[in-house]
Amino acid sequence: MTDTSTGQRVSKSDQLMEWEGTLDELISQLGVSWSDCEFEDIRNDIYTVQRDLFALGEEILTEGQGRCLRADGVSWLEDKIKAYQKEIGEIKLFVIPGGSKTSSSLQLSRAVTRRAERRLIELKLSRKINDLIPQYMNRLSSFLFFIALASNKRNNFRERLWEWPNPERTTKKE
Repeated sequence: MTDTSTGQRVSKSDQLMEWEGTLDELISQLGVSWSDCEFEDIRNDIYTVQRDLFALGEEILTEGQGRCLRADGVSWLEDKIKAYQKEIGEIKLFVIPGGSKTSSSLQLSRAVTRRAERRLIELKLSRKINDLIPQYMNRLSSFLFFIALASNKRNNFRERLWEWPNPERTTKKE
């Protein structure tokens, strides 16, 4: 058992604790991405996201009685996605993570974000959660994808693409 920030005792296997642990992992992984990153603008954006994640975590843990996700958090992510998307250009196929150390670290952060989003949706089944928070988590994974690609482009790494559907497989109708 463990205590929540509201004084409630819950099992360490409680959905709230699973969410909190995954959020902690995400914030920490973003710290690794921040440390790996050589681009000041991307580092600043990662730091902003870390602060947002602390605030939205507090909002959930205190049931809205503490700091909360800023109202413009989702629109900020969407604006950043557009800017980085413009920088990297069109992506037509699936990208295989890799390239620069920064990009690889950001892709891992993106994968942890997607798990955190799934834990959040599970938690939302039993707790009232601000609708902006799932939206933020959803847009965050896209944001991290685009800054990972921008990092590779800036470091002159060419993306490795996964072709879909399989070009070697032919479907014949008989």
